[in-house]
Amino acid sequence: MSQRDDANNEPEIIESDFPTDTGQEDFEPLLLTVDGHPAKGLITDSVGWSTRIVLLFEQPHPKFGKEFMTKKFLIEPAGYLMYGHNQKPLRLKRI
Repeated sequence: MSQRDDANNEPEIIESDFPTDTGQEDFEPLLLTVDGHPAKGLITDSVGWSTRIVLLFEQPHPKFGKEFMTKKFLIEPAGYLMYGHNQKPLRLKRI
């Protein structure tokens, strides 16, 4: 279960909050904001691919455009997506 953010009492996003697309079943993506930009998120573990996180933006993100995907990610602390090497973490919040 997600941790709570004392500032606004909304649960902080953790990795297990993201649905996993295995290619075998229907699922609903997680609705969230990424640094304030509305998006849908999921983790994919489809055959032939390594596990990766996918963020699909409603409007193009200034840095990533319509889609962001990486296999080098960690959501720690809760609510912050660490990715790549020495990148500024992305702030994740529920919608």
